[in-house]
Amino acid sequence: MFKKIKGHYAERMANKERTVISYEDVPLDDYEQEKTEMSVTAVKKIIFGVAGVLLLTLIVFAFANREKLTWDNISMWWHYEVLGTAGQGYPVNIVGSEAEQGNFSVHQGRVAYASDTSFVTLNNTGREVCNLQLRYTKPVMKSKENRYFLFGLGEKDYQIASFDSKLYSGTADGGILAADIAANGKYCYVIEGNGYYSQLYAFDANNNRMFKYSFAEYYINSVTINSSGTGCVACGISNSEGEIKTCVYVLDFARDEPLAKHEIEGDYIIDSKYLSGARAALVGGNASYVVLTDGDELRRIDYEGKPLANYCFCPESGTFSLALSKSGDGRSCDLITYNDGGDLIYSADTSFSSESLSSFRGVTATLDGNMVYVFNSDGSQRYSCYAGTGSERIILTSESEAYVLSVNQIRKLDLTHQSSPDSAY
Repeated sequence: MFKKIKGHYAERMANKERTVISYEDVPLDDYEQEKTEMSVTAVKKIIFGVAGVLLLTLIVFAFANREKLTWDNISMWWHYEVLGTAGQGYPVNIVGSEAEQGNFSVHQGRVAYASDTSFVTLNNTGREVCNLQLRYTKPVMKSKENRYFLFGLGEKDYQIASFDSKLYSGTADGGILAADIAANGKYCYVIEGNGYYSQLYAFDANNNRMFKYSFAEYYINSVTINSSGTGCVACGISNSEGEIKTCVYVLDFARDEPLAKHEIEGDYIIDSKYLSGARAALVGGNASYVVLTDGDELRRIDYEGKPLANYCFCPESGTFSLALSKSGDGRSCDLITYNDGGDLIYSADTSFSSESLSSFRGVTATLDGNMVYVFNSDGSQRYSCYAGTGSERIILTSESEAYVLSVNQIRKLDLTHQSSPDSAY
């Protein structure tokens, strides 16, 4: 049935051992050994592309932080944090007998405080960098990043310092009532007398006077200078027929008259701070206020009858926080954080007091006795940590790290170390 075709069968047999050919008519052994080589031009394009992305990222970062990336800041970081001699670590004993809560600051792990005898700075390992003698009866320290204005309340003499040295000593025409300094070295202060209730003077970084304003109706008790040092907000108080009255002046150092004036009936301003280029927060006795739209608008945040237990400003994130007591005795505080427009960001309902308050990027810490309690933005408790005996003020420097001022020490806390007075290390 089947017919063998001899020739065809013979040909198949003869080619039985032939080399197997790939689809491209190339022996598979050779095909597998082929390597795809990238051209030099392609490699260069990839390298230049990656370098370009990194360069663009650095440019964007530098532009966003242009006010902080000054030569002084870079030099200070390199000199004291990279090349500097390490200290013995924290805690570090305070020079002098005491330091007030308001005379304590921390910037990028660098501590500064003014005691009853000295202005002292410490690097992040506790090494003493600067120690200036103070002779003020009631010393006051105002700071912005690594610039410090030091004066005695009601006294004429003042000093300006950087993190590592004294820069200038000056004498005002009258007793200084309030002052502030910008990171670029510009500053302003308010004095009493000279025929007016108060007078404000502003100076450039070379200590040359660039502005003066006299107040004929209000005693100025708080002032905050903007980040560029081109203007300020000054808050004054008066008594009209037994009623407290406050006026908020928004001043531009390039203009003779205020940009805006806002009068507040029945309240007084305790403290103030610029949170951004054109917005400042004012903490009062019955309410807080936010200066908006270049000073044209003043927004009120009422405490709704709750006593103010504490407050803090956080210009780095453009926020400020309040601790309002629900019980009226300073305990059971609501911890509330607002942005620079006065909008509520987050709050925490607690059973703790607030002898000191600090916030950092979505977390808030309150000091109750010698214990620190840290809360997340959703109001849940994150950490509890023993701060040590005699603790007076806490400053958060990250979500998990803080510095504490006590009656006789500066301490550094790792907040992730859950502890109590009995278990603290």
